[in-house]
Formats: sequence, structure tokens, C-alpha cells
Amino acid sequence: MIELRWLRSFLAVADEMHFSRAARKLHLAQPALTTQIQQLERVLGSSLFQRSNRISGLTATGLVLLPEARAIVERAETLPGIVERAARGETGRLRLGIVPPAATNRLAECLRTISLELPDMDLTVRQGGQDDLTNELIRHGLDLVIGRPIPEKRSGLSQLHLFSEQHGIIIRQSDPLAKLKVVPVQKLDGKTLLLLRGNAYFGQFLMSYAGSHGVRLKPMHGAEDFPSLHWMVRAGLGVAPCSLLLAEGLPRGLVCKPLRPAPETLSIHAIWRGTRPEPCADRLIKKLLYAFR
Repeated sequence: MIELRWLRSFLAVADEMHFSRAARKLHLAQPALTTQIQQLERVLGSSLFQRSNRISGLTATGLVLLPEARAIVERAETLPGIVERAARGETGRLRLGIVPPAATNRLAECLRTISLELPDMDLTVRQGGQDDLTNELIRHGLDLVIGRPIPEKRSGLSQLHLFSEQHGIIIRQSDPLAKLKVVPVQKLDGKTLLLLRGNAYFGQFLMSYAGSHGVRLKPMHGAEDFPSLHWMVRAGLGVAPCSLLLAEGLPRGLVCKPLRPAPETLSIHAIWRGTRPEPCADRLIKKLLYAFR
């Protein structure tokens, strides 16, 4: 195995074309430098320098090795700085999972800011259901999930409260209810509540809230994704749940209205593996805590 110190010694001798000057440059005794060059030549199976009493040049092997050795040594010398920057969360990777209610404008702005600050960071974002994202986090497919709080029994995961969201209702802009500043929950009685197919949790909070006030909603799990859900509301097929934090990002023709009495707020947490988040994830968490304080 070739040692890095051998390559440094080879480069010093190649630059100086003199063993004594190279030894002084490296703060080595000349016999130690000679031994390192001999060890490198032994591993490579070939002489590196043309020499009799003194060096007259590089051999063919030495000429081939020179640019490769220089690149390896230069790369090795940059590693401490790279590692230090990664430890500060200035480089590296952030694989982020977000449940749709947490995909707020403030979160988007925090991601934009981090991307500008850390142009070398490898950022990937995935939206999905809480269970899928949490399982992907456990399998090391994600570094951070922004979602609902997880049960404390989920071993190996840590979480931190970021902000709370208030539930509202998405309706068509032409709906008479859209003229109201706040929609009394009784006004929703008998309406179809459009929900996502295959996501049993989506809308359950609103269903329970309405039921506690004697309001009957007719659930329809007909949308495959959120664009489809929004299109179905715009088509007049029903209403849909929505976080008030997402009201500004709705497609044209839709509005999100708060409900009266106000439903209980729901928490959004940062969730990660282990006791400390990865540096890039930690950087985002701190930005979110500041943005939502």
C-alpha cells in the first residue's frame, strides 16, 4: 500500500531534483527521505529517478507518477477543510421529506435561503404521507422529515416541535361560503368532503371535528394526489381539508377559509434519526425555528 508521506517525499525530490534540498524542505533527515523513496519504488516495482551520483531527471515511471501524485496530495490537503465545512452543515446532503400540510411558504423560503447559502449542498425533497416518509427515514433514505409528531415508542428517532397549523376548508371561489370571512362548521352539514385515495389519515381530523359539532360530512376518497383534489373542488364536487398556512399557495379559483368554532391546532415537528440531526438538517431546523418563532 502506498503511503501519502511517500508521495510527498517523491514530489519534493521531483521539484528540487536534489535529495538534500528536498529533505530540508520536508524537515526530514536525508536518510529518512531516501528510505521513503526506496519504499515507494519497491511497491511500484520501478525506479522513479535517473541517477548515478546525482539526480539527472525522472524515469518514464516517474513522469507518469508525477501528475497523479500531485493530484492525490493536493486532494488530501483539502480534506480537513471539506470535513470541517461538512460538520458546520455548509456542504453535504439533505434528503428532506415533507407531509403536504407542512409544505408552507415559510418552509419554501427557508429552503431557498439555504440553497443560496450552500450552493454545494445536494438537496432532494419528497412530499408524501407521514407513515411512508417516517419509514423511509428509518431505512436511511431520508435525513429529515417535517411532519406530524411521532409516537414516543418509535425507537431511534428524535423530534422537535417547529410550529402549529390551523385547519380550514377549501371551497370554490364562486361558492357562496367564499364570501364569508369565517365559515361556521354547521354550514358544511351534508357536504361531500373530498379526500385522498389510499391516505386513511388525511381528513380524519376534520371529520372528527365536524362530528363533534353534530355536522355530517360525506367522505369521498376519489383523488389520487393534491392537484387532483384541488381540481375536484374547483369542479364543484365537494370541499376539502386544508391547513390555513397553505391558503396562499392554492390554485386559482380556490380559497381556504377558517372554521368557527376554531378547530384544535395540530403540531408540525422535525423528525430525524439518532439524537442529533445531520449538519445540513440541523441548519434547516434552526432556520425553521427562527422563521416560525
